[in-house]
Amino acid sequence: MSGRGTAGVVGRSAWSLGNNMRMSLSRLLMVMKFIVPALYTVGAIFVWLDFLRSNPDGLANIWVAIYTFPIVMVGTFLLQGDFPYVPGRYYEAHAFYFWPSVALLALALFLIFHALQKIAHPAAPRH
Repeated sequence: MSGRGTAGVVGRSAWSLGNNMRMSLSRLLMVMKFIVPALYTVGAIFVWLDFLRSNPDGLANIWVAIYTFPIVMVGTFLLQGDFPYVPGRYYEAHAFYFWPSVALLALALFLIFHALQKIAHPAAPRH
């Protein structure tokens, strides 16, 4: 009879340890879903300032394209467009492309971490 009670305690202890790890992961992801998009947006400010300081030649916008690489891939290969994909003068066209792309990618990062948090969220204990 005592063996059965010990097995129950060990089982609950293992469940509790796994639940605590999942809770910690869920909390980490809850923080990351705000931190990662915020850092991405702050990085975009530095990329944009560097772009504004460079000469408007063929390679001035390379970091704008690299920083928004998923959008560049969609615009170039799926939509068959020419970078920066919007008409207008040089800086305005890049601004109309870059900032909505950064916002969309920051939202995508938020949603990815939110989904991971929901997956890692521990189930409610059963009584």
